[in-house]
Amino acid sequence: ATFGSHKAKFGSGSRFGLHIYGSKGVVHVATGGLGSAWFLDNPSWSPIKGKVQWQEITSEGVGKVEPIKDGGLGMGNTWIVKDLIEAIEKDRQPLGSAYDGRGALEMIMAVYESFRVGGVVSLPLKNRKHPLTMV
Repeated sequence: ATFGSHKAKFGSGSRFGLHIYGSKGVVHVATGGLGSAWFLDNPSWSPIKGKVQWQEITSEGVGKVEPIKDGGLGMGNTWIVKDLIEAIEKDRQPLGSAYDGRGALEMIMAVYESFRVGGVVSLPLKNRKHPLTMV
């Protein structure tokens, strides 16, 4: 996998998003509490040459109508807090738990650890120290 990023000199930043290229196609995810997501059923590296159209992905699935209407950027925070309160009341983990956060952080640290050792690393990481403190 690769990741590229840059700060745009011009514009409002509305072009921010993520493309995921997989064996069955491409998914584009934009930002927001209910950010838009699209699927292209074409696994080639040059999907523009195909005749397949992008299909919207909603909370109901690919090509289905989105039932949630209030999905502004701030709603993501509201949904997280509501889920946290419900998780406490029902004695369950939140949908985005501390374990999920730890796993995401470990994947980020794996990038640095891979650089440090000069090769592929496995998860969970054997080295539990911050890799940048060891460079």
